[in-house]
Amino acid sequence: KNASYISEIQHVRRRETIAMTPANCYTALEYLAGKSSSLASPSRDLKIKDSVLENIANITGTDSKPLVASSGLSIQYAIMMGLVHDAMEKHPGKEIKFIVPPNCYGGTNDQARRVAACLDQVEIVDLPVDAGNDMNQSLERILGELAQKDAIPYIIAEIPTNPRVEVPDLQRLKEVLSASRQTENGETAIEPVFILDQTFCPNVQFLPEGETLSVIPAISYASGSKFPSGGECTAGYCVANLKAENLMDKIALHLALCDNEATAQQYEILARQLPSMNQRIQDAYVNTRDFVNFIQDQLPSAKINFVSEELAERGFTPSVFSLDLPTKGDTEEEREVYKRALNLKLINKMITEIPDESKFCVSYGQLKGCYWTVPATSTQGTTKEGDKDYIVRASVSHNIDLERHKEVFQDFAEKL
Repeated sequence: KNASYISEIQHVRRRETIAMTPANCYTALEYLAGKSSSLASPSRDLKIKDSVLENIANITGTDSKPLVASSGLSIQYAIMMGLVHDAMEKHPGKEIKFIVPPNCYGGTNDQARRVAACLDQVEIVDLPVDAGNDMNQSLERILGELAQKDAIPYIIAEIPTNPRVEVPDLQRLKEVLSASRQTENGETAIEPVFILDQTFCPNVQFLPEGETLSVIPAISYASGSKFPSGGECTAGYCVANLKAENLMDKIALHLALCDNEATAQQYEILARQLPSMNQRIQDAYVNTRDFVNFIQDQLPSAKINFVSEELAERGFTPSVFSLDLPTKGDTEEEREVYKRALNLKLINKMITEIPDESKFCVSYGQLKGCYWTVPATSTQGTTKEGDKDYIVRASVSHNIDLERHKEVFQDFAEKL
């Protein structure tokens, strides 16, 4: 009788298994090879853990106790299950809707849809946010429709968006989220909970009183495998604002049920790297802005997706940009084929000529060099084909030989 949902749960668990720490993978390989090795995990040092929680609280400007998981997907899973659990207790029988951008990070997207597939009362609602769609307009429409149905709205969104690095009008977002809505019976609708993936800009404070997401219950999470650890571990963390503080116990329960708290080693890495995170973010942004300006000069026909100077002054200083390269051809299909080939030509040139720094890699927030990827073939791997982005995404670090990268890119542009 459970056959219908077992495979979906197994897939979620497989994702978490793939997110095993390198240390645990090494231990498992030794065990499989017949070598004597302890499978017991070292106990967490409470002083180190406390310093990590304090750092996260200071960075995010929150007062509630943060939760740290073994991976970004593990913390997202715990958030989703904690909210579902809370909704089933407080609003039994009501439909639960997770509002998710169809082209957001592939793991987030895929996991959200698989959790929904396992539960009859949970459904995904697509939130168009990129490529001409406005997040605020989409949200206003969807929240109005769900209010009529007296459904429970949970929003999962990235700010800035991935891979087009767009930031919605934050004042308008505040107004849309805080608006009071009515059910078709004239009753006050259930207010939404905003679940913010701020992995691109973990330095921006969204949750404190007066900030964009202070007006409704909101939870922010980030993949610790990016800036928080400089790419040295897979841990992820979440924090809540004052209005969502009561949800953290349920999230903690589901994190514990899956035994997905960050390991002792992950806490040690985060304790070492978090204190320098905001400075690394700032320095990486300076390099990225310099590189983006150079590319615009060298290849003005390319479309670059990056934050404006105005947004950067307001604290949005990502080190990721995406590049829509110029293309040619008589038909749309020919132009698409040409552009996809050109994407790989650029990436292969960068990683071949700067092998010590340029890598074909989906991550960012790294401690050195520049990472290159095509989201459609990496971070959007499980996204529906029509929502994928076949463009180049680059992520620049605070420690990079920028002049060398400019030289190689200039050579690429001159030969087009």
